[in-house]
Amino acid sequence: MEGYARLDKSLEDLAKKYVLFCKEGCLLPDRKMVKSLNPKISIIIPMYNEEKNLLKVIRSIQNQSLQEIEIVCVNDNSNDKTLPMLESFQKEDPRITIITNKYNRGVIYNRIYGAIQSKGEYVTFIDADDALCNIEILEHAYYYATKKYNEKIEIIHYQTCGCSVNEKGEMDPFAIFCTFNPFNFEQIIRAPEISDNFWQKKKNVTGSGFVFDKIYSRDLILRVGDYLGPHIWNQNLIFVDDLLLAVGAMKCAKSIVNIGEIGYWHFMDSDTSTTSRIWDLDGDRLKEPDKTNKKLGDYMIILSRILELTENEPETEEFREELVKRLLKEGYIHVFARSIHYDALINLFERLYNWKYATADAKIRIKAYVKMILKYKLEPEKKYAYLLK
Repeated sequence: MEGYARLDKSLEDLAKKYVLFCKEGCLLPDRKMVKSLNPKISIIIPMYNEEKNLLKVIRSIQNQSLQEIEIVCVNDNSNDKTLPMLESFQKEDPRITIITNKYNRGVIYNRIYGAIQSKGEYVTFIDADDALCNIEILEHAYYYATKKYNEKIEIIHYQTCGCSVNEKGEMDPFAIFCTFNPFNFEQIIRAPEISDNFWQKKKNVTGSGFVFDKIYSRDLILRVGDYLGPHIWNQNLIFVDDLLLAVGAMKCAKSIVNIGEIGYWHFMDSDTSTTSRIWDLDGDRLKEPDKTNKKLGDYMIILSRILELTENEPETEEFREELVKRLLKEGYIHVFARSIHYDALINLFERLYNWKYATADAKIRIKAYVKMILKYKLEPEKKYAYLLK
């Protein structure tokens, strides 16, 4: 996997030991869990029906060496035992704040709204089915953000490892542990170099495009919310939402530092490959049309917004095209051809083709993409013939 490296065995064992300790519900005896009026970091956890994962993720936060924190749990109208479990945790830990939506709002809304409601100087986002895997990661990240360089750094990016999970919910013995390796640990990268390199993938200076492996200045996330637009993050987006938030963060950030410490553990279900999880086909028909059309629709909303945000930035050409190329992998193209979003996808190609900064080579590639998807559609090509000339 390009850009990734196997963890050192000792780090792998240490991270796994901490995650298992938290998964078993263990709590270190010296953790006082006293509410702070001015928490250093607010941990935002969006969640929907996560009763089976809550103990693990909450304990991985409570056991952190940094105790001046706030745990903001955004319950997205769960209908299982998520809320009563949260209320039980809150009785033992006054640092927990519970926000419950009256109806589903989507992950990106929960992240941004959770940050708006938080009180921390910095915020970080944890998926409810993941965990922190380093007992000191928040303390160290906060040190780099506020003291190491005698100035406030807006993003501290640390490393991620992960494993697959079998059908019984057990950590797979053939787990994949990997970490993204930028080439400039502990160096301050400043705007506009941050977004320039994020768009063009130069030197990997911005680290990963994940949302969950960083702490952010709370002020930055508020700016990101304004940059993306409430009309976008208010749309109950549940698929690829992290891409939109990552784009906003890299565009709006004034400074970022990558550190080499491992900090986040990402759990991957054994059946979460794109093809098996989302794009199941029964012959030429979608097996779950409502669910699939919703996810494809979210993707189209997010891609369209990114194209709008980068309309006047010629340096984003490589990034814009890469987003669309993702649609042509792992079954996307077959499903789009059979979904209600087929015309919207062709219109997106048209926008790329007519973009004022599109190069001749890019237009040739776009024509090839259009031909590729048209051959999967069971209708004449005449409607879009002008894109094939």
